[in-house]
Amino acid sequence: MASFLPFVLQNLNSLIQKEVGLLWGVDKEMKKLSSTLTTIQAVLEDAEQKQFQDKAIQNWLRKLNDAAHEVEDILDDCKTEALQYESKRLSSSSLKKVISTSLLTYPVENILFRHKIGNRMKDTLENLNAIAEERMKFHLREVVVEKRVELADRRETSSALTQPQLYGREEDKEKIVKMLIENISDCQDVSVYPIIGMGGLGKTTLAQMVFNDERVECHFEPKIWVYVSQDFDVKRVIKAIIESVSKGTCEASNLDSLQNKLREMLNGKRYLLVLDDVWDEDRDNWDQLKYFLACGSKGASIIVTTRVAKVASIMGTVPAHHLSFLTEEDCWLLFKQRAFGHGNEEHPNLVAIGKEIVKKCGGVPLAAKALGGLMRFKSEETDWHFVKESEIWNLPQDKNSILPLLRLSYYNLPLELRRCFAYCAIFLKGSKIEKEKLIHLWMANGFISSNGKSELEDVGNGIWNELYWRSFFQDVDKDPSGNIIFKIHDLMHDLAQSVMEDECHTMEAESSKNVSAQRIHHVTLVANFVRVGGFPKALYRVESLHTILLQYRQPKTSSRGFFPFSCDFTNFGSLRVFDAFHTNMRQLSSSIGKLKHLGYLNLSETLIRTLPKSICSLHNLQTLNLNECYKLQRLPKNMKSLRSLRHLFLKDCYKIQDMPPKLGHLTLLRTLSLFVVGKSRGHQVVELQCLHLGGELCIRHLERVGNSTDAKEANLVGKQNLRVLKLSWGHNSESESQANVEQLLESLEPHPNVEELFIDNYRGAHFPLWMRDSILKNIVSIELHSCRNCLELPAFGQLPFLRRLQISEMDYVEYIDNYFPGGSPVRGFPALEVLRISKLPNLVGLSREEGRELLPCLQQIYIRDCPKLTLPCLSSPKHLDVWSSDVVLSSISNLKNLTTLSVDLAVSFIM
Repeated sequence: MASFLPFVLQNLNSLIQKEVGLLWGVDKEMKKLSSTLTTIQAVLEDAEQKQFQDKAIQNWLRKLNDAAHEVEDILDDCKTEALQYESKRLSSSSLKKVISTSLLTYPVENILFRHKIGNRMKDTLENLNAIAEERMKFHLREVVVEKRVELADRRETSSALTQPQLYGREEDKEKIVKMLIENISDCQDVSVYPIIGMGGLGKTTLAQMVFNDERVECHFEPKIWVYVSQDFDVKRVIKAIIESVSKGTCEASNLDSLQNKLREMLNGKRYLLVLDDVWDEDRDNWDQLKYFLACGSKGASIIVTTRVAKVASIMGTVPAHHLSFLTEEDCWLLFKQRAFGHGNEEHPNLVAIGKEIVKKCGGVPLAAKALGGLMRFKSEETDWHFVKESEIWNLPQDKNSILPLLRLSYYNLPLELRRCFAYCAIFLKGSKIEKEKLIHLWMANGFISSNGKSELEDVGNGIWNELYWRSFFQDVDKDPSGNIIFKIHDLMHDLAQSVMEDECHTMEAESSKNVSAQRIHHVTLVANFVRVGGFPKALYRVESLHTILLQYRQPKTSSRGFFPFSCDFTNFGSLRVFDAFHTNMRQLSSSIGKLKHLGYLNLSETLIRTLPKSICSLHNLQTLNLNECYKLQRLPKNMKSLRSLRHLFLKDCYKIQDMPPKLGHLTLLRTLSLFVVGKSRGHQVVELQCLHLGGELCIRHLERVGNSTDAKEANLVGKQNLRVLKLSWGHNSESESQANVEQLLESLEPHPNVEELFIDNYRGAHFPLWMRDSILKNIVSIELHSCRNCLELPAFGQLPFLRRLQISEMDYVEYIDNYFPGGSPVRGFPALEVLRISKLPNLVGLSREEGRELLPCLQQIYIRDCPKLTLPCLSSPKHLDVWSSDVVLSSISNLKNLTTLSVDLAVSFIM
């Protein structure tokens, strides 16, 4: 069970510092709560580690978590009430001015709130004091060394082979042996080769195989094996090296004596040292040890096995060897060896079940060995079916099981990272998870605190990176929109589920089963593509629900799950997260406004047309995701009241024609993906001036901007976190003079950090000066659409990182590249990979200068409706797509790398 207490304590101390307790007359109670929680936290880590061996401690932790959630609700009530009071009474004043207000000026409802919150605080404090006293009988305070030994169940490794056969690792072994005896054998300095992977992947077994390989035996002298684990004490490691080489006990105790003895033993020798299972991330410790080891001869090498990518980056001198998962076939061979033994008869009726069990292993050899060993003496088919149907964490656990090993990774995390990882249990196994979304979910649940020093998102990004470096996440990639996505290995998901236990629950949308409502805080509601009338009735019996996440199983057809949601949200007063992504929800109940703690609301890719006005009362709302709500027509007018809002996602909400007034008041806003310019006050582009926006920003209807001064006040050049900028004029902007339009675009200069630029329906004859290589130095993608009056393109060919260029509907453009290098020839478009050109009636060539070398990295070129274009010899493209154009290819035979050629309608070839 992952304790929620550290996050509550952080939140509580932050409110005490801001003197929020004074506002409601509960300052003394808050400080008493802080003292009690601090006392409990002193023994919390030990309790978390011992809970799996002691049911009494596990029950104690459950009580503590329930109490912590109650405290969090109380604190959030205080914050929300303060925000509401501030918004109603003194919207332009600071909280300190609100605090100084006389009690006599408080409305009756505020006095009633003070009385109610005081009673709740008193009851909770009494409960926590009882919990604090109860812990004493468990004797939780123990010596750190003892708890580390118990936690790790120290099974010290050695160089001796522990597995008779290596399944699926021969290629890994050969690569490492070759690196040691060939690639780095001539290096003057000691080489450090890290082997990295999650727990149970076989890093130690692989290192043992390399260590005992005959070629390695002949190449290195001496060979040394040291099991490091979490205790990276330089003196201990040196002493272990000395004892390994001398085959005797080392009596020296001070560092100087140990150093001299080590140098004496290793000086001038081509040694191989294996440091197995390294966790320590202290660079100073490693630098000190490496200095002592820098005495060997040419080719001396160190192999480091670790689960932590940061350790590999600190220690490694050559690229790390990332250990992959075994194939299902190799896992089966390993499982079969353990389950049936060598030479023993395989039971045909069990083989098919066994292969299904192996799928639980997810390519992790330790899991295959553990499950195989579990089945070794089970011959009944019912026993095998039980294991096949059971979740990993429900199976018998001993020191050879996989979960204790994975828990070691978990408990090696700092406390603030544990809860963030455990929360990932809410996602279905195998789900692709968006990194940014996960961080926003952490924020909404109060798992992240900035303490005023960093942005919440930056703290969350650091936590995510730390978990990734420690092998908790895998398969990191980008989706088509550029968002970072990743997966959690099934066994890591099992770990998260075992930690969350009964706090996290998955249920079918049409389920009528009762659920244990007492301690569930996070529910994943799964749709099977049937019509349901709303939330399952069982869900209404869940108390203190913090997360409702709607997910659906991918059908064979493209239909979505059906979630009408005419139901009442009133019963979910503690809800922090409501996620209805990609469902057929058409209407959101106005009772959503009663969710005063709600911090995350995801309605993206739904069919809603409007939002209820009550949404503007969600004073704690941080993230509102409305991406790709194609039918959404407008936003509520009073959205300026959402003072906690940090992210408003409106990508591809095409039907929104105006914005709520005074969005500039949302000073915490970091994402605003759409802004539709209006003419009246509060709707103008100047609302963007003080917003520190990042990510993507699309500004539509720029023809409504009064003048270039107004455009400059939008301060796009100051928004250094902005990565995607889309500028669009309406189709009724023909009456504007070209000079005014050109001045306007000049005033919309973005920060040089922008990476993608899209301009639509611009009516100027010339592009602004900032569209030069010196300004757009980081640009990777440019799209220009329907800029019909432009006479020529800027010198895009000089942009060093431009990889994608799309030009369409420009009547006067004759050449894509207008640059004249003058002196020595310069390659045009040095990084461009994709070129799309369409509806350019006067385009005659790619470059104005004949013979200029162009597009050395081009992979794909698409041409549509360019009747005058003559395409030169291009040596690099792999894909050429020409449609509806009289395009002349001067030498199609020179397209040596072409793998795909698509030609349609009138196309001419000159061979």
